[in-house]
Amino acid sequence: MHGHHDDEPVHVTLVGDAGDPRGDTAPAGVVIHRVPYLHPDDVVTLPGGLRVTSVARTLVDLAECLSVTELRATFERARELGVLDIAAVRRSAARVEWRPSLAQLQAVIAEFS
Repeated sequence: MHGHHDDEPVHVTLVGDAGDPRGDTAPAGVVIHRVPYLHPDDVVTLPGGLRVTSVARTLVDLAECLSVTELRATFERARELGVLDIAAVRRSAARVEWRPSLAQLQAVIAEFS
């Protein structure tokens, strides 16, 4: 995967309930995140058929685990790569369940608008 380091876990987002007992058995090196719903615009299919979260949804999700400085740097890198779509990030953020990181995310979105 682009930008993935072998010593870092792979994060997988699945639709389902956090209480789902299958959530307890992730393979080594994999972290499973369960969400109640993924909007079709928050998922893209890569040429090989692998379905992944969109850049916008990934930025929204990263706000949960990055510092504001790291989040800014990630937005900047997305902009450098030409894949930062602030309108799509706003739409994706509006679709997620409430999370403590939304205030931090909204502040970074405002800086890049």
